[in-house]
Amino acid sequence: MSAARGLVMVEQRLRRIISPLLIVGSLVGGPAHAQFGVPWRHTPMVVVVSAGGDPRSRLVDEAVAFWNKTQADIGSRFRLGSVTHIVQLMPEEALKSLSQSVLGALGGADIPQALRDPPADITIYLSQSEFVSFTGPFDANMKRVIGIRGAQFAPMNLPNVALNVITHELGHAIGLGHNSDPSKLMCGRPAPCRPALFRSDTPHVSR
Repeated sequence: MSAARGLVMVEQRLRRIISPLLIVGSLVGGPAHAQFGVPWRHTPMVVVVSAGGDPRSRLVDEAVAFWNKTQADIGSRFRLGSVTHIVQLMPEEALKSLSQSVLGALGGADIPQALRDPPADITIYLSQSEFVSFTGPFDANMKRVIGIRGAQFAPMNLPNVALNVITHELGHAIGLGHNSDPSKLMCGRPAPCRPALFRSDTPHVSR
């Protein structure tokens, strides 16, 4: 193998690993880091689990389209895959438990049995319960779980908040961490940024 070809292969490999993190420049101000350090090496499929008629389902489609457009804009070949919508009963207690575990995890979250081996690479549960929205860690099969707080609880009932929370959590699922700039989508703990800052009478994703 020639030196030039070797360099090209290394560059391609690095691009696949870090391309989701390149979004940081336009979407996250200040220090940012990978939330989960394992890169996607394939196109992750997305499943949305919700009650029938949940209006947030279309917000997931918008969030996926946002991240795919952002990746295209920066020249990355990484994309989120197709979105499948499933109507079924929600594992509410398991979601609340995993939310608490993710928030307090230092050495890894404890994944409840009901959320192990989820149906897709990224499974988004549109809950009816009150907990802090979260993106769970990779399970043994390298899958992620996103739990979204119930729409009736503040600040999720404020205009524009649910769209941004879903997009924010999906950002974690593709590898982005928090930053400390309240004007940016990925602002979050330990900074004092909270979802209420996404409130807007004009629907849009914060950049």
